[in-house]
Amino acid sequence: MIEFAGEYYDGKTSRLYPAIITVYETILTLKCADFSLDIPLSNVTIDPTVGSARTVIHLSDNAEIHSSDRDAIRRLEITLKSATPENLARHLENKLLYAAAALIVTVAIIASLLRWGLPSLAQYAATVFPTDTEAKIGAETLETLDELYLNPTTLTVHRQKELLEHLKLICTTQECPPFELLFRNSTTIGANAFALPGNKLIITDQLIDKAKHDEEIMAVLAHELGHVKQKHIVRMMLQSIGSGVILVMVTGDISNYSDLAAGIPAILLQQGYSRDMEDEADTFALETLLKAHIPPHRFSDILMRIDPDTNTSSTLFSSHPDTKERVKAFSR
Repeated sequence: MIEFAGEYYDGKTSRLYPAIITVYETILTLKCADFSLDIPLSNVTIDPTVGSARTVIHLSDNAEIHSSDRDAIRRLEITLKSATPENLARHLENKLLYAAAALIVTVAIIASLLRWGLPSLAQYAATVFPTDTEAKIGAETLETLDELYLNPTTLTVHRQKELLEHLKLICTTQECPPFELLFRNSTTIGANAFALPGNKLIITDQLIDKAKHDEEIMAVLAHELGHVKQKHIVRMMLQSIGSGVILVMVTGDISNYSDLAAGIPAILLQQGYSRDMEDEADTFALETLLKAHIPPHRFSDILMRIDPDTNTSSTLFSSHPDTKERVKAFSR
């Protein structure tokens, strides 16, 4: 026999009835001040207990019993042989060793998913990502950049055309992806070049001013073409969103889904490429320079000029870490 105190709600009103509950083999007897009820155990279910909250016992006709007598509730669960996943989880949670093991396994799974699972999934997803959607994201991101950081270029139309034709000529010797070269002036982000979704290449006047040879500009653009060819910008975006989704799943705060969707331009502005992506872009740039008979050191020359502190990179886009190591491959 199990006996414990609780509060009875009849499911019709919000009135609380203090009650003594007694459980026999197949019957739960509920005694209140003015009435009593016999309820078959087949009509009784128990919600999993959460923290220090009172446990809710569900009866027929939406009636409920609330109680904080954990020992009695646990014995009632055993009597009911309630083997639901929630109750099994609760049983394991009460075992410190199981809880610690579950925590370690969970952290390992999440870490593996973030380190290897998401990049692999994003790499595949990028190949089937709708081009129209990518172009739209790129246009919206560029619009945001133009509002916040970028100004119209001060280069003449002739100079722009000259650089564009030079890049097209290089691409006759290498399998370049489709691209749209755009020029901007920005004292905020300074000497920089970057790719956006939709095959857009942005280069600033400040970077062009830093170059002592047009081949240095072409080397930088070849590197950015590597990002475009490998769809790094889309992969990076998908990985960032995927990481956010995992975080939402772990924290249970589903309201952040809408924030993730609205924050895509911000992700593209703030997230740097991974080291693997930089290596892939560098490899493409090196191949392109060699095929175009451009000395690879053109890239390292301008890289060192833009980022003389070879141990760090702190530009707005923070996309080129470990400059010293990268320069070695082009110093020939």
